[in-house]
Amino acid sequence: MNNKIFIDISIFIESFKGNPIAKEILEKSIDKFDICINGIVFSEVIFRLISLESGKSALTLKSQKEMSPVINKIKDYSELLLIFDVLGENKNILEMSLRLMKKYNLLTNDAIILATCKYYSIDKLASLDKDFEDVTQSEGIKLIQNVSDIE
Repeated sequence: MNNKIFIDISIFIESFKGNPIAKEILEKSIDKFDICINGIVFSEVIFRLISLESGKSALTLKSQKEMSPVINKIKDYSELLLIFDVLGENKNILEMSLRLMKKYNLLTNDAIILATCKYYSIDKLASLDKDFEDVTQSEGIKLIQNVSDIE
């Protein structure tokens, strides 16, 4: 076992929305573990924060050339994401993700997140995404959905 935990998109988004469970999981994880994310998490979190902050879709903002002010508003969140260990994807992870998609009926991003955990031997995944409930246990990864799961 190592001291790493992968934080899924759902923890960040729900935390930013004020979900107390997600906030506490994130805070305890930051205190106790080395936090890992990947480019998928960074991209999805920023994409969703753009819409949450502006009330508009990212495509609407882009077409109206209003992206810059929104990016400035979410600067603190994007900087928070970048203090964590950002793990790179590679061919092995992408090949593994295809196998995981087939085996567990996962969507692309979830499969890449799970494959990233496996590739980097990360045995803890913090997520509120129900799609990870059965697959993590089958793959030897502890799913963190409550603060009590961290203890």
